[in-house]
Amino acid sequence: MTCELSLIIAAGGSSCRYGEKDKLLEMLGDLPVFLHCVRNFSPLCKAENMVMAVRPEALDAYRELAGKFLPEIKFRLIPGGSDRASSVRNALDALAATDGVVAIHDAARPLASAELLRRVAERAAVCGGAIAAVKNADSLKRVDDNNRIVAPVCRERLYRAETPQAFDIRKLRQAYDSADTSAVTDDAGIMQQAGFAVEVVDSGEFNLKLTTVNDFILIRKFYSAGE
Repeated sequence: MTCELSLIIAAGGSSCRYGEKDKLLEMLGDLPVFLHCVRNFSPLCKAENMVMAVRPEALDAYRELAGKFLPEIKFRLIPGGSDRASSVRNALDALAATDGVVAIHDAARPLASAELLRRVAERAAVCGGAIAAVKNADSLKRVDDNNRIVAPVCRERLYRAETPQAFDIRKLRQAYDSADTSAVTDDAGIMQQAGFAVEVVDSGEFNLKLTTVNDFILIRKFYSAGE
């Protein structure tokens, strides 16, 4: 990286589709899930430039675990907002950086590597915005309100968006200042809504997202295979 990198980690989800537990506090190998991206990305980002947004009621638990398992990486934990966009906005406000690139990553993707972050951030430094994504390989169908297939959807040039997503920090702040967050599902959408171009970087990794218990089973298998 030729410019300084800041990092926002989104960890404020409710885990409602996972069950009664907080999925990000599950142990994956030697660390809770939420700390894997901190350790993985630390070679590229100074600890003082890392901010993690967490559900306010969980802050104490996360701080205690961070101090226990990664005491050498003194990143900041802050209260998240009522939804993902407001959590990212809170983290943006907490960052001291006024220029350079900021990456946003979901803590629920613990397998993402520093190499993936580097590729996404370097592309964002050139074009203003880039996201990790994987090309869709499945047949796609559009259905009606009764779940009946209406028509096939051409899968050419379709990608499934992932994180990390990285942007020029000035442009991202500008985009958030004018965003209608009800109409988008990720930060790339907020940038596009503001008129900024965003490119895709093929992740080329098993960058799985932890949403359900079955996801965790798969993530543990891939993690164990890579140890």
